[in-house]
Parts: sequence; C-alpha cells; structure tokens
Amino acid sequence: MMLMTMLYNFLDTAFNSALGPVDLEDIWKSLRLMLEGMVGIFVVMVLIFLVIFILSRTFDRKKDDDTDKKE
Repeated sequence: MMLMTMLYNFLDTAFNSALGPVDLEDIWKSLRLMLEGMVGIFVVMVLIFLVIFILSRTFDRKKDDDTDKKE
C-alpha cells in the first residue's frame, strides 16, 4: 500500500522546476506538441520533395545527340 502511495505521489508531480511543479499531464502535452511539430516538418519536407520531383519531370532537359556519336 505504501508503494502505491509513493508511486501516485511521483506521478502526481514529476518534478519541480523553476516555474513550479511539473505534472505528468504537462509532460504528455509537451510530447504531443513535439510530435505535432516533427510531423509538420516531415510533411513540409515531403511536399518540397514532390514539388522538385514534379518540376524536374515536367521540365526535363534533353541531352544533345552529339555526345553519343563522338565515338
């Protein structure tokens, strides 16, 4: 029983910071915010890749035919 009380007290207040006690709920909120930021960065990187890929396929430069005939 005492172990459960100690565990509950630990989970109730994870640690004390300079701005006050940090609850476990605050930690989960910060991890969720970090996850949303990382997903946002990943989505932007994929969009930039797709734009570059589509533009390179659309405006593909043709190679000169003279380079193959030099042999």
